[in-house]
Amino acid sequence: MKEKRKKNRIVIFVILILLMVFVILSIYIICNQYLKNDVGEQYKEKPENHMEQELTKKEEETLLVQIKDYTTIFADSYPFDDNNPLDNQKALSFALVRLGVTGQDFMESDLEKQLEKYFGDGHPYIHEDIECFLQDGVLYRYDSAKREYFFQDIHGHGGYGMYPVEVFYLDGRVEDDIYTVRVNILYGDYCSGTCGPVIEYYKNAEDSIRGEYPVLGPFDDYHEVTEEEYQSIKKELPITKFTFIKDKNENYGLQSVAIE
Repeated sequence: MKEKRKKNRIVIFVILILLMVFVILSIYIICNQYLKNDVGEQYKEKPENHMEQELTKKEEETLLVQIKDYTTIFADSYPFDDNNPLDNQKALSFALVRLGVTGQDFMESDLEKQLEKYFGDGHPYIHEDIECFLQDGVLYRYDSAKREYFFQDIHGHGGYGMYPVEVFYLDGRVEDDIYTVRVNILYGDYCSGTCGPVIEYYKNAEDSIRGEYPVLGPFDDYHEVTEEEYQSIKKELPITKFTFIKDKNENYGLQSVAIE
């Protein structure tokens, strides 16, 4: 009888051990599966944070204003990229126009704010003398010691020419702070010195400055393009793609312009 009880105890003990092992294994399997699923969900969510997204209305409006600002001054430099960069003089002249102090001395820091706003805090452009756009000498002498620009009052002519433009948004995307915006651009009559009314529009800067091959006009007086008029010649216009990088200071720095 004692031997039988002993065997029963051993069987019960073994059964308890097996039950404990089963419970532990079950808990391990359940926890492991939960952790796998949790990590998997996190892994799935991570790429979603870096997915390409459409621009917000505010981003679209901000970038369209900048695109118009660039195009008005240096449309004749399109396209450009890292292999064929925007000329340093073009960037400085553009920043000077945006600063709006032509004819006055100013500090390097004043010009730098414009360069950072339009080309980002990591822009590649350097400070140097600013040549006159008519190539008749230095317009601003740069003093690196004082970090100041000094106007050279030896130029008996008007200011910078400009391209009056109408910009039409097509689409825009952002991924990892890289923004791409595609637009159609209509170039009005090139303005040099005294500007008359815009009565014709062209599909590129070259035709605008020559006054050849308008796609709209001539009109009797200044004419702002209507949506219906734009749609009627939209297929004739090249697509211009602008690429920006947003920096830590919320600047949208222009990196490249491509013509598609």
